[in-house]
Amino acid sequence: MIALIAQRLQWRRILLEILPVVVVVAGALIVLAQMSSTLWSTNLLYNGDSLVLPLVYRSIVAGEPFDWVFSSQLFLFPEMLIYSIIAFIVNDPRLAILVNGIVNIFILYLFFRIISRVSLGRLRRQLLEISVSLGMVGLFLFFCVLEPHPDINGSTVASLYFFNTYYQGIIIVGLAVVALTIWIFRGFRRAFCGGTRAVGYSIAAGLTTFAVVLCDPLYLLQVTVPLVLTLVVMWFARYLSPRGFVLLLGVNLGAALLGVWARRFVTQFLAVDVDRYIDSNNIPASIELLSSTLTKMLTTQDGQLKMILWGGVVIFTVFFFVYALFVQNRPALRRTVSGTEFFLTAFSTMSLLTMLVGFVATGSLTTRYLLPLFIFPLLAAIPVIIRLLRLVMVNLPSSRYRLAARRCGRSISAAVVIMVIVLGAVSTPPVVTVARGDDYVGARCFNEIVGNRQESGVGSFWITRQWEVYGAHRGDVLQVQQDLSVYPWMINLSSYTGKRFSYVIVDQWGFVSKQSIESLGKPAAATVCGDFTIYDYAGTPGEEILTQKVESSVAAKMARRGFTSPSPR
Repeated sequence: MIALIAQRLQWRRILLEILPVVVVVAGALIVLAQMSSTLWSTNLLYNGDSLVLPLVYRSIVAGEPFDWVFSSQLFLFPEMLIYSIIAFIVNDPRLAILVNGIVNIFILYLFFRIISRVSLGRLRRQLLEISVSLGMVGLFLFFCVLEPHPDINGSTVASLYFFNTYYQGIIIVGLAVVALTIWIFRGFRRAFCGGTRAVGYSIAAGLTTFAVVLCDPLYLLQVTVPLVLTLVVMWFARYLSPRGFVLLLGVNLGAALLGVWARRFVTQFLAVDVDRYIDSNNIPASIELLSSTLTKMLTTQDGQLKMILWGGVVIFTVFFFVYALFVQNRPALRRTVSGTEFFLTAFSTMSLLTMLVGFVATGSLTTRYLLPLFIFPLLAAIPVIIRLLRLVMVNLPSSRYRLAARRCGRSISAAVVIMVIVLGAVSTPPVVTVARGDDYVGARCFNEIVGNRQESGVGSFWITRQWEVYGAHRGDVLQVQQDLSVYPWMINLSSYTGKRFSYVIVDQWGFVSKQSIESLGKPAAATVCGDFTIYDYAGTPGEEILTQKVESSVAAKMARRGFTSPSPR
């Protein structure tokens, strides 16, 4: 009998762990369904930046030489690691990108759940942990719902976490390091933990920090700097011993600086250095951008609601951090703040300050760098909300009221869960439609014209990448600049070598225009394909001229970067 009861309880716990995963997936589907009916889907599935991971994965699987030129970011860790695991299971690039977005949300829930677990210490309140974690994930997803139309370098920031190349990797690694930091000190109930925990932390946090900084030094500003400032505050507040402080500081700062130093060995894979993104002359423009972005958000009801909710979370977090500082020298009140609460509210506050100051000081004109501002405050709110809920339950006058409160909470939670799952189910068909590419007509016309040809073609960055990924052609369609020279930006230079180029895709935006093809002479044919015109030079002198232009351009760029010289045709 006892064994049967224990078995039922075990199954109940397992089911209780599976249910939140279903809710998280349903919530992500709701956001993706909204994206599928707007220009968000175009940015997510067909934008040139969004397709770098499918292109890298395809290149690696095909066994091509790794002569890749990225941006200032390598995208290899953790972005490429996560996408490769998904793409190994899911063959279709569209579906892989959509699943990647759902996985990003699941990882967010996973780390929120870890923080909830640590916040309760030795207590085990599974339902409370799950409820608070889901609540924070739900709030973040609601931020995304309140961004119905894309304004990527403007007022829409939270939704970019669904993308696989817009710095979500930094947030994932940052959350992992924060969780590890809380783990090593057992929620900061101890000033120092040595032995296997210290070794495990040093290896895990050190390697991940080194790898992510090597790939993207933006991690320094978004995670390392606020983490270091938080550790200093924790040390002065006597939550850390000198040994603990040195360990955390040495591992995080040392690994980050080592990653910056190691970038000198991967410069051949970088199109630009980080220095290009720093311009003090743009400080006034950066301030103006923040002001105009805030003004734009406040002109719509969705933007106003998003700012009210986000501002409430930020004020709540900063207020608790100030309170935590206030009680440090007051023994009677110090106990009201746990080490985890102090650490997370300090980290969130420091990240808020460093990102805003860093954004302006570097003269940044790209608001997507502010994505962590919509996640880190939620991380800090978790332990504080758990404490407040427990205080409410403890201070209810009788067990009857506490029982009624629990029943009410469970009823509300059940209703919300059912509603989210139902909405997620309703949202699935439009997501499936966009995953199949039913509404994507760009590649169809292209496939009809060049699908059976062995020759390759060229065009602008913005069109060739989506046709290269989703087209059914035998040859390659590769990106060039307006003068038909190779455009070395998030592309494998070896893909240009040993090929014959016979057609040019001219777009109406002037990236590759009619002036670009004047030197090629008269084409054999010109076919209008929606917003583009495909000029075919097969069998004409223009085919040889175009091929020579591309060959000489890629040879010069590969030689400059130290890549192997291209093979002759």
